Amino acid sequence: MEPRLVPTPRSLADIDLKTREIIGRGWGRIERFVFRHRRFDGAWSDEVTRDVYTIGEVVNVLPWDPKLDAVLLIEQFRTCGLVWGEPTWLFETVAGIREQGEAREDVARREAEEEAGCRIDRLHPVSTIWASPGGHGERATLFVGEADLSSAGGIHGLAHEHEDIRAVAVPLDEAYAAVKDGRIADAKTIILVQWLMLNRRDIA
Repeated sequence: MEPRLVPTPRSLADIDLKTREIIGRGWGRIERFVFRHRRFDGAWSDEVTRDVYTIGEVVNVLPWDPKLDAVLLIEQFRTCGLVWGEPTWLFETVAGIREQGEAREDVARREAEEEAGCRIDRLHPVSTIWASPGGHGERATLFVGEADLSSAGGIHGLAHEHEDIRAVAVPLDEAYAAVKDGRIADAKTIILVQWLMLNRRDIA
C-alpha cells in the first residue's frame, strides 16, 4: 500500500509571494496575501488572494491530576457566537498568547495560575496545530500539565484584560462525555481531552 501520509517536500521556494499587506488592525491583524504556489503536478497555480486573521501564537494546557484522574476546564464568554446570533460561553482549556522570546512551557504555567489559580508541574507536549488554516494564522501548541486539583476551581482572570473566568475540576470521564454530547465545542479542548483519554496510562 502506498505511504500516502508522507508529506510532500516543500519549501518557501514553492511559493511565489507577490504582495503581503496589512488591511486591518484591532485586537489582531488582517493581512492580505497575493501569491502563486507549486501544484502537485509541478506547474504553478493561478494567482490567489487570501485574507488571514492573526492574534498571535497561542499555548494551550489541560491541567490533569493523575491521582484524581480529573481535569480542569475554564468557562468564559467568547465573541465567536455573535457571528451566528448565539451566546457562546464555552468550556475550554487554559490558554494564553506567547510573548516574543517566551518559552511555550512558561506560557502554559503562567496562564494556568492566572486563569485557574493552578500550579502546573510536569508538562506533556501533545502537538502544535493550526486552529483554522483556511483563514486564521493562529498557531497553537498543546500540552497536558500535571497538577494538584484537589482544591481547584473558582472565579479567576485579569481585570485589565476583561477576563471573567470560571474554573471547574471534573473527572476526565465526565469531560470526555461532554465532548461526545456537545457540551465541549472548542476544537483544541476536544483534541486535548481525547488525547488524554488515549494516553493517560502511558504518561501516569
